[in-house]
Amino acid sequence: MKHIINLSVFVILAFIVWWSITSNYNDTNRLQPATSTDYAEIFMNKFEMTSMDANGNPNYILNGSYLQRANDSDDTKIKQPVFLLFQENKQWEISAENAILNDKKETIQLKDNVLMQQKNIEPAITIRTQYLLIHIRTQVAQTEAAVDITHGKSHLTSTKGMIFNNATNELELSANVNGHYVPHD
Repeated sequence: MKHIINLSVFVILAFIVWWSITSNYNDTNRLQPATSTDYAEIFMNKFEMTSMDANGNPNYILNGSYLQRANDSDDTKIKQPVFLLFQENKQWEISAENAILNDKKETIQLKDNVLMQQKNIEPAITIRTQYLLIHIRTQVAQTEAAVDITHGKSHLTSTKGMIFNNATNELELSANVNGHYVPHD
């Protein structure tokens, strides 16, 4: 009799446990397959890459503290980018906190504390803004954000942005321009 009671208790407990497990297990508790297969296709710490022109000369050099591109995107995200843009007898160093490089559009978007400084001349031209879009192939930089430009004792500002063509060395300030220009010797 004792053996039958123990067996009955065991069967009843087994049934209760089985029932509690299966009744609470519904579609919302099942493992769901990932709806997106988004993953980092490439990532690098402390990188430097050089792009060459058709003649084998450096077109630009880009380095930064971190680079990442997802498999389903044309955009490469960069932290602390430094972009060196070359043109015959001219060189610009452009830095920011973040950037997005798009290979298909051939653009680089620099964001947050953008500093654009011309090298190899004295006094250096310095342009500060919060956003800058550079078309790499044409070497045209533009923004609709406010810009602050210094060149020696000259100082110009524009609240509506600028367009700078590095190939022709032309700078166009869009609107609300203020400041003073002192010619250099």
